[in-house]
Amino acid sequence: MAYFSTYQGLRGCYMPDSAYVIKADTRKELKAALQWEADSIRDAGGIGMSKKAIAWLANAAWKQRKTSSEYVAQYKWKGQDSYPYALGVFTGMTRQDYLAQSDF
Repeated sequence: MAYFSTYQGLRGCYMPDSAYVIKADTRKELKAALQWEADSIRDAGGIGMSKKAIAWLANAAWKQRKTSSEYVAQYKWKGQDSYPYALGVFTGMTRQDYLAQSDF
């Protein structure tokens, strides 16, 4: 079991459009959660985040689940030249982080 913070939105110094902590018992569970986010973004018109990119993202994050790291799959909206947005994962989150989000 491991905890991850997922977010999506502009990369860099900007606040993400959404972020939350998830619990995953397996890499497959983490991949399913990330794929759900990617599908949602693509349904809204996002371009990028192929199944291969999401599989890589889940695998990279799962391997580093006990350390603090960040991994991203980039995307853009139609008409943009670059990929300024990302679906990202922070590793090394704790159960306390997971429980704290329900305190709002």
